[in-house]
Amino acid sequence: MTRKNKALTQKSIAEALGVSVATVSLALRNSPLIQASTKQRVRDYVAEVGYIQNRAATALRTGRTRIIGVGFHDIVHPFFAEMLTATEARLSDDGEAIFVNSHDDDLGKQARFVASLIEHGADGLILSPALGSEERDLQAFQQAGGAIVLIVRSIPETSLDFVINDDPECMRLATSHLIDLGHKRIVMLGGKPGTTTADGRYDGFLAAMSAGGLHADRESWIDGPSKRLDSHTAIKHLWTSPSPKPTAIACFNDLVAFGAMSALADLGLEVGKDVAVVGIDDTDEAQVSFPPLTTVTNNANVIGQTAVEILRRRLAEPEHSPMQERLKPYISVRQSCGAERAVSLHLEV
Repeated sequence: MTRKNKALTQKSIAEALGVSVATVSLALRNSPLIQASTKQRVRDYVAEVGYIQNRAATALRTGRTRIIGVGFHDIVHPFFAEMLTATEARLSDDGEAIFVNSHDDDLGKQARFVASLIEHGADGLILSPALGSEERDLQAFQQAGGAIVLIVRSIPETSLDFVINDDPECMRLATSHLIDLGHKRIVMLGGKPGTTTADGRYDGFLAAMSAGGLHADRESWIDGPSKRLDSHTAIKHLWTSPSPKPTAIACFNDLVAFGAMSALADLGLEVGKDVAVVGIDDTDEAQVSFPPLTTVTNNANVIGQTAVEILRRRLAEPEHSPMQERLKPYISVRQSCGAERAVSLHLEV
């Protein structure tokens, strides 16, 4: 029968098991310094006696609450859901408690979340910053002793730690692939101007077009859409306007690409034949969409895991120089770009 005893302490557990208090403490924190068999022995015992660790007391003793905030601008997006899963798994392995926020690019919501983290004495913050964020918006959290790692988006000229994709290279890969297939009328669809992600991808789009000897300017970027419905509407509007129609669309992300493909189908156009479409993210859905989507990997799992590693190092070494990583992407070619069709046509010529 399980015994419950509110008076249980790490000291009493240590005495019962014949080990040191430090061993119990390290075992409960899943420390690699403790043998797996000892960790399991401690865990089995605390489960039997019903011991619950007092985080407040632990915080007073160690100066750490083991609370980590994680904030995104769109928590329901498959890319961010995948990233959150990877982040949560890595954090929970060592017993951190996670506070999650979806700020929807609202600076006020982000500020309230950061203030709440300060009130709870959070150790760290992993954040995809809201549109318009400045480094000074996060200074109070740092001054309170918190560590910050930016993910997905950065802040221009920041000294904060971050792990992001090489966004210009993501879009350069996508656009260059379309150019290599022979397309000359290409538009970029989606993304919010003013974010490092969207601006970086636009830079990559321009670089690829220039390298291919093609003209592109701000009119070549249909900005705004980040999800299916908005991109579906944007493509329908484009095809009913008098402007020249593109033969290829380089999309800001996979959701934008899915919306574009559904609009093209509604218009009676065949994706991969009449219009080529490429996305960025390489979500699971990209492999089973119709047609399967050519897309550039966006490293969701790697970003989440790397952010946790950087955060832990920052907490252990507060004076460490800025740790800023840009992950290299690669492209997965499928049917939505019409690659096989384009290659066969080239060979026939």
